[in-house]
Amino acid sequence: MECTTCKKPATLACSGCKGATVLEGDAPLVHYCNAGCRKANWTQHKATCRRLQDRVVLYSVIEMAQRLFYVHREFTWIYHDIEKVEKTNDQTEVTWPADYRVFPSQLVSAKEDKNSILVFLACIEGYMWTVEFVEGMLKGIVTTSTHIVYKTKNDKLRTRCYSMTTPIEEIVRDTGGITHEMLKVTLRSGEVFAVDITGAQYGYHEPVTPWTKYQNDRILFQYPESGQPAPCPYRLLQVNDYSLQKLIYFYKKMTGGKTAEEAIPFVFSGTLEAMNFHILDWQGNEKLSLRDMWKLPEKTLRVKLNDLMDFVEWSFHGIVQHPWSTVNGKRLAAENKHSWVYGKK
Repeated sequence: MECTTCKKPATLACSGCKGATVLEGDAPLVHYCNAGCRKANWTQHKATCRRLQDRVVLYSVIEMAQRLFYVHREFTWIYHDIEKVEKTNDQTEVTWPADYRVFPSQLVSAKEDKNSILVFLACIEGYMWTVEFVEGMLKGIVTTSTHIVYKTKNDKLRTRCYSMTTPIEEIVRDTGGITHEMLKVTLRSGEVFAVDITGAQYGYHEPVTPWTKYQNDRILFQYPESGQPAPCPYRLLQVNDYSLQKLIYFYKKMTGGKTAEEAIPFVFSGTLEAMNFHILDWQGNEKLSLRDMWKLPEKTLRVKLNDLMDFVEWSFHGIVQHPWSTVNGKRLAAENKHSWVYGKK
């Protein structure tokens, strides 16, 4: 690498933006040979650095949203039934009986296939889930959120549900795109991204994509109702104040009953309220705010983010046994029977 300032050999990357995802058309990330050269170039680099820092936060928050949505879908699989899963080439077939209570992970060997089934027909719930994360964790970074409704194209995977009596010829002919919903977000830097946490059902597992690429690769056409502002959030995520007083407040809110007027018409509301409490709890015990976590070096950020995700999932698998659970949650509960170990590095 060459120093951006003096062109000498350089090994120091900018600590503020070195973990940013590099996109097509981006200039190379800056490097310096010493702190003096970094300081001398700050005026020129400042705007780019802040734009890339916002990108780091966006990608991290939406990754968190997607991973927790998978947990939610598996945890609440009590509302669904599934008996058989078959995958042939680019097609996944799911058969649904009665009286299942736990997602049958034993029917799928690959994590990506499991995720594609977990989010099957979940795009509406998924984009509303995303709206909560944009409001709760990206306020000030995201300036506008737009609800996009479109017909898909170039699906890498077809996740479909058929009855056992469906003729194979009918299944083979079912190749058309289907209607999908997601969010388009504009950052304060002017960058525009597609945010789609349920794209796994079509074989797309990355939840954030530059808007132009997403539009060209995956949208056949948009419906007339597309392009409206995203719906107002229910503000289920409030993660910045993790004081004891706030923990007590959210615990009472989470465990208290709701009137008909207060009820939220989405299955995820109770799950997300509980996750909000556990995220606050983790920050308090870890002594690390999410705002500070996003600024950590890439490797450390990855460790902390994974630990937070595991902690939230573990927190749902306490002493009280429920008929619903997640595979990873059971594993974490067996490994951490009494308490969680904080401060992982």
